[in-house]
Amino acid sequence: MKLFFQRVWLFPILCTSLPFHCIQNRDDLFYSSREGNQKIFEAYTLKNSACGREKLPGALFLGRVKIDDLKLCIRAIELTNCVTWNTEGYLPDSCKAIGTSFR
Repeated sequence: MKLFFQRVWLFPILCTSLPFHCIQNRDDLFYSSREGNQKIFEAYTLKNSACGREKLPGALFLGRVKIDDLKLCIRAIELTNCVTWNTEGYLPDSCKAIGTSFR
């Protein structure tokens, strides 16, 4: 039992003495709303040019956007064939699933 309390007592000391470089900067996981909107508009412009269509993104990002989510969406846009792209209201599922962070 004594050993248990010694370990419990040491745990907070070890946690607070660890170097802070272990904590990941969460900002590097997100695009700002401006960057996210710019990238999605670029993807739409390229796809519209290739498919002869003038579609606009269904929504604007109002907050930060996860970089990986947006890259997945853009890749799905690139891989969509023109027949599907030109279908009214079509949006890849990965684009529908993009979450926005307001922090």
